[in-house]
Amino acid sequence: MSGDDDGLRDFVTSRLKHLRRSAFLMCGDWKLATELTEACLARVVADSRRGAVADPDVYAYADLMETCRRRNRRREHVFVASAGAGGVAAESILLLDALHKLAPRCRAVLVLRHWDGFDADAVSAMLDLDDERVAAYERAGLAALERLLTDSEAALTG
Repeated sequence: MSGDDDGLRDFVTSRLKHLRRSAFLMCGDWKLATELTEACLARVVADSRRGAVADPDVYAYADLMETCRRRNRRREHVFVASAGAGGVAAESILLLDALHKLAPRCRAVLVLRHWDGFDADAVSAMLDLDDERVAAYERAGLAALERLLTDSEAALTG
């Protein structure tokens, strides 16, 4: 896509919504997710024009996940929402709350694998992990997520 402004425009247009959702799942804040996504896509465009991007999807998601992880190290973000706000179901709030209690790498693997639908090889490339680490983070993240959701649901009904 180097030097292909129409291709870059199409890429940005087609990925903006998906990248923003992934950023939200990582940080829990739509405004911050929008800022992080816009900055990520600006870097994709700039680096693509210089010919430094082989696969824009891998580059964009890798950049976004690393940026979100770095932000999570600096300060803890607690996802807050209220049931019924803007059509948000209570189950969605429980899931997002549980997701944000996971370690950033586990969260990144789950977001990329289960929300974005990337295969393990792509996630491995995006997060610069070997396949075994991706599988381990996925197993640990799913087990923790299940435990957190079970505890949350028990607290609601209890």
